[in-house]
Amino acid sequence: MKKSKKIWTLLIILVLLGLGGGGYYFYTLKKAPEKKAQDPNALPDRIYRVRRDAMILGVTLTGSVNAKRKHKLAMEAPFATKLIKVVDENTHVKKGQVVAEYETYDLNLRIEDLRVLLDNRKKDLEIAEEELEILKSSNEADIRTATDSVISAEDAYNKYWRLEGPRDKDNQRMNVSDAQTAMEEAEDAMKEAQTNFRNTTYSTAEEEEKALTTVNSAVQKYENAVTNYNSKLLERKIFRRYTHPNQLKNLRNALIQAKLNLTKVKVRTQSSLLQKEKQVHQIKTQIRNYDRDLRRHESYLPMMKLIAPVDGIVIYGDPDRRWGNPEVKVGMDARRKQVIITIPDMSQLIVDVNLPEQYRSKVSVGNKVIITPDSIPTIKENGRITNIASLPVTLIPWDKNSPKIYQTKVEFTGNTRDERVVSGMSVQVEVVSKILPNVLFVPIEAVFEEAGNLIVYLKTDDGPEKRVVKIGEANNNYVQILEGLVEDDEVYLYRPFQGAGK
Repeated sequence: MKKSKKIWTLLIILVLLGLGGGGYYFYTLKKAPEKKAQDPNALPDRIYRVRRDAMILGVTLTGSVNAKRKHKLAMEAPFATKLIKVVDENTHVKKGQVVAEYETYDLNLRIEDLRVLLDNRKKDLEIAEEELEILKSSNEADIRTATDSVISAEDAYNKYWRLEGPRDKDNQRMNVSDAQTAMEEAEDAMKEAQTNFRNTTYSTAEEEEKALTTVNSAVQKYENAVTNYNSKLLERKIFRRYTHPNQLKNLRNALIQAKLNLTKVKVRTQSSLLQKEKQVHQIKTQIRNYDRDLRRHESYLPMMKLIAPVDGIVIYGDPDRRWGNPEVKVGMDARRKQVIITIPDMSQLIVDVNLPEQYRSKVSVGNKVIITPDSIPTIKENGRITNIASLPVTLIPWDKNSPKIYQTKVEFTGNTRDERVVSGMSVQVEVVSKILPNVLFVPIEAVFEEAGNLIVYLKTDDGPEKRVVKIGEANNNYVQILEGLVEDDEVYLYRPFQGAGK
């Protein structure tokens, strides 16, 4: 029972496989004519129908579409912060739209700190300027007092030197002279009294005693006059040797001290004034620095938002940077001039091409090109090479042994451009160095070398036939046929005697 059940199951599976295979066979028969109708030159069994047409000579290169003008958005503020908001890549944005924002908390704190510091220093400046004015007034009073002391000392010195000193000298001289005169008069009086006493005869003892008393009085007066005279001489001597010179010296020293004190006061007041002015200048400098820093940091605030300058599509990073574009995401550390968003101008597109070193001699500025997007091969755009770098660079910057390439620019030349061609698209660039009009050509894989001859395998009713051909110009895909084939001949794209798959 179980064995019969297994047999029935196997028969059902075989029937289903047969039905499926038959359906697939009829489906392929139905689709084959459609493919043939779409491309008349694409024949079954890898056969190519020879045609006469314009043949383009040149080289085929790879490139990428790029905007001629790109608006690169980066934070301009030299302030360490983080990215807190960014629009999604490939988003259509409008001019004036905020596309990215940076953290401003630390920046606002710094601005507030600078404002407080600036206000405090302005108050310090007011106090310092008031102290400076008070110091100036005090210094002027001190200088004026010291100057008055100098004037007083100078007046006292000049007064004694010119008036009091000479007057005291005269007084001393007159005192000596008067004392000398008094002494001489006393001497004369004494001599006269003595002569009169000797020459007079007294009648009584009382008269003689009285006359003697007069003589003694005259002698005493003379002795006093002599003493007074000697005293005046001594006083004059002391005045000349000590009193007058010492007084002049004291007055001169007082004048010198007053002048030194005036100089000292001037130096002290000037020093204190300079220190206070320096303090005021330092505060003003700090105010200028704080004000400059405040205005600079306030100017950073608008920079913390990136605004779209034009309508366009957002691309993350810098497409012109060959290596090392950062990963753009919320929370990333941001630095100045770091491009995080690029908005290409789609109205003016170019193609960036890396021209291999071996093709440099075959390509020139001004050559026409045909641009074909890899993703949409049905689009064909015309272009022209506008610039080829003067010097080659390595394809991989850090690898000196990598192939050398010339960075090349291609511009679109058509009046209109397919809207499906956008920045970032990979394209094939066929450089048109020469066009051969109305010639026969076949794919390169249809031509083989045998015994020193170039041959093709021609399809005939009797089977494949070898045909010797003569070729002309060639490009990366096709070769010109000068002799051996005519239009509409069909040739194999492989050696048919070695099997269809070889």
